[in-house]
Amino acid sequence: MTSTPNSFDSLSSLDKTEKQKLQETWAHLLRLCDVSDAASSAPSFRLSNAFAQDTKTIEPTAFRRSLWNFILSEDPDALVLRFLRARKWDVERALAMLLSAVAWRDERRLDETVILTGESAALRADPTPDEAGFVSQYRSGKSYVRGTDYEHRPVYVIRVRLHDPNAQSAQAMEDYVLHNIESIRLLIKPPYDKCCLLFDLTGFGLKNMDFHVVKFLLSVFEARYPETLGVVLVHNAPFVFWGLWNIIKGLLDPVVASKINFTRRTGDLLKFIPEENLQTDYGGGDAWDYEYVEPEASEDERLKDIEKRDEIQKERDELIQAFEKETAQWASISTDDPSMSEKQSNRKDVADQIRQNYWKLDPYIRARTYHQRVGIVDKEGNVDFMAAKYTK
Repeated sequence: MTSTPNSFDSLSSLDKTEKQKLQETWAHLLRLCDVSDAASSAPSFRLSNAFAQDTKTIEPTAFRRSLWNFILSEDPDALVLRFLRARKWDVERALAMLLSAVAWRDERRLDETVILTGESAALRADPTPDEAGFVSQYRSGKSYVRGTDYEHRPVYVIRVRLHDPNAQSAQAMEDYVLHNIESIRLLIKPPYDKCCLLFDLTGFGLKNMDFHVVKFLLSVFEARYPETLGVVLVHNAPFVFWGLWNIIKGLLDPVVASKINFTRRTGDLLKFIPEENLQTDYGGGDAWDYEYVEPEASEDERLKDIEKRDEIQKERDELIQAFEKETAQWASISTDDPSMSEKQSNRKDVADQIRQNYWKLDPYIRARTYHQRVGIVDKEGNVDFMAAKYTK
C-alpha cells in the first residue's frame, strides 16, 4: 500500500531566507485579498511601481475566492512555494506568476466545467461533441495513475499509441488534460507533492503525434502548475520519434528538460519505479491493467444540495479567515523570534483543518472521479495508489 502522509510541515525543509521569502509573499497575497490584519500588522514589503500598478485593478473579494478555489485540498504554503521555487525565490516574479495562474483558472472556468462537471458528462443522454470527446479519452485507457516511484510520487502513465489527434476536438483534449491534473492534485501532498510521468511510446507512429497537446502540456506544467513534475520517463521511443524530438526539445523549458530520462528496458524503469509497482507490461510484478469504471447515476446527487454545500462552505470560510489571521501575525515577525515556532504550529493546525473540511465539501462541488470510484482516494482524502483491483 502506498499512501500520502496525514500531516507534514511545508516549512520544515526551508532555510531562513526561504522562510522570509514565503512570509513576504503571503503578506502581499493577504493585502491583495484585503485582509485587514495584514494591513495593520505585516511589515511594509516593497514592490516595484510597475507591479503595484498592475495589481491595482484586482478586486479583493473575487481574488480571495479564486485563490482559495485554487488551493482546494492542497497545503496553502505548498502551493505558494511551488511558484516561489519556479521563479528562484524572486517574490515579485513568483507573485506575478501566481496571479496569472489564478486569472487563467477563472478565464477557463475550471470550477464550473472541469471540476464541477468532470466525468459526469458520461451520464448525459445528449452530450456535446466536446463532452463526448472528453469522456472517450478516459474510456480509451490512454492514461492513468498506478503506483508510485522510489520517491513516493504517483506514476502517471500515458500510452501514446492510443491517441488519435483527429478523434476529438482540441478543447476536449485540453479539458481531459486539465481534469487529470486537477484529479491528481487531490492525491498528492508534501513531501510527496510531485508526480512521475511515464510516456510509453511503444507502438508510436506519426499518426499519434499531436503538437497541440504537447504544447498545451508544456504550457500548463510550466506556467499554471509549476514544480509538479518530479521526473519524466520517455519509454521505448521508436526510430520515428527521434526526428520529432528535435522539434519538441526546442519547446522545452530548461527545468522540464532536466527532468527527462529516456528508458528502453525493464531495468531502466526499475531505476525509478519499484518492481512491485511496475506493471507486468513493462516487466514488473504488478499484474493490474486499466479498465475505466463508468460513473453511476446516483454518485453525484450531492452536487444538487446547495443548502448543505453552503453550510460546509461557511465552515471553510471561517477556517480560511482564521488561517489568514494567523498568517498575518506570522508574517509580521522575524524568523528568529521565539514565538515563531508557535505561530507556525498554529497556522499548520488551521491548514490541516481546512484540508479536512475540503473533503466534506468535495462531494458538493466536484463530480466523482475514477480515482474515487476505484478506491484510490477515499472520502476523507486518504490515498492508496495501488487500490484499484487487479483485472488481468
